[in-house]
Amino acid sequence: MPIRHHGPPTPESLQEFSRKAQEYVEHITDSAAKRFTLRYIEYLQSKAHGIATTEPAGESGVSMLDCRLIRNVLRNLYKESVVRRREAA
Repeated sequence: MPIRHHGPPTPESLQEFSRKAQEYVEHITDSAAKRFTLRYIEYLQSKAHGIATTEPAGESGVSMLDCRLIRNVLRNLYKESVVRRREAA
């Protein structure tokens, strides 16, 4: 599911995403799942800045179902924080 970009995000929207994503990470107790989550957050932040990067596919020790759930949660946080703010501007 590609995330479409329409210009650079505002610093405020990236801060909001980072804050929400950090809150999400704090509730993850599995170290492998936490690693994957942090990698996916970095991926979304890089994409927001227009940096070409490869989407993390998974993490050893984390089921594909769990990876899908983590991706969906982070994509939704990203959309709420960054994409919708761009559309409102």
